[in-house]
Amino acid sequence: MDGFTVVLTRNNIDESFHDIDIVNNNSLESFDYFPRSAIKPFQLIPLVFEMLKRGLEIDLREIALFCASHSGEALHTTRVKDTAEKYSLNYEDIFCEKQIPFHDETYKKLLIEDEPITKLHNNCSGKHVGMLLLCNLLDLDILNYQELDHPLQQKIDSFYKDLFSLDNIIYGVDGCGLPAPYINTKIFLSSVNKLNDSDIYRKSWMTIFNSFIAHPDHTAGTNRVDTILMQKSSKDVLIKAGAEGSMFFTDLNTSTVLVCKDGSKRGVEIASMYFGKKQGYIDENYYSNFLKSFTHNNQNTKVADIKIIEK
Repeated sequence: MDGFTVVLTRNNIDESFHDIDIVNNNSLESFDYFPRSAIKPFQLIPLVFEMLKRGLEIDLREIALFCASHSGEALHTTRVKDTAEKYSLNYEDIFCEKQIPFHDETYKKLLIEDEPITKLHNNCSGKHVGMLLLCNLLDLDILNYQELDHPLQQKIDSFYKDLFSLDNIIYGVDGCGLPAPYINTKIFLSSVNKLNDSDIYRKSWMTIFNSFIAHPDHTAGTNRVDTILMQKSSKDVLIKAGAEGSMFFTDLNTSTVLVCKDGSKRGVEIASMYFGKKQGYIDENYYSNFLKSFTHNNQNTKVADIKIIEK
């Protein structure tokens, strides 16, 4: 199987290894996995479809946040709160709980100003507000909307079964409490072409794709790898990180999944930036500067090296 091994060396001694598997929609090999948050661009299609069908205003910043695993920065929390108010929703009704923001400076500011951490800071708050909105549009009770047997999740499950051409899908539970599908990468990646050609869902899919292109800072955040690559790339590409060391790329023609087999965030971030460099999204200088956060200590002294071994 294609991929890399990311090796961290200290004093020229190999200290740690991260094995990365890489497959795309043309790969002969595949594997089963939990896409986790990388499923969000697909998970949102039923909501965008309903919004378009009803002629609701489409704000790409809102769509981006509905798909986001955001960093809890002010641009994220303010937009999620405003979006909930716009649709007469109470963000306190979302199932996901309070969470320390991923963005360090935002967290420090909250501590210094003695401001509370709220549900808005949860990286999935936008997705959950989107779930409340879809309940509203479908006239569904929001009680236990996160449960797989709730009509909302059953509707999303039916969409997945149609999209992935499956009679049954195995689910776990994601970190935010929503169902997390377990799926083969070949099925997951081939669904992009299916959406590209769909008479029913193409407009919804392209709305989501364009939200990532227009507002990559909303889908993740400052100094996040997926945001950086989308911002720096001269080519339109949707990139979405998932927990346990996965990353999803699609430019609508080629779709790719990278998975760090030990679930390491560090491993998949370095591999994704290296992959991005190989694809021409970023140059060697930007890639080298990115690696400094892993090779230099807080005194800005170089203490390690990163090497990439291609399989």
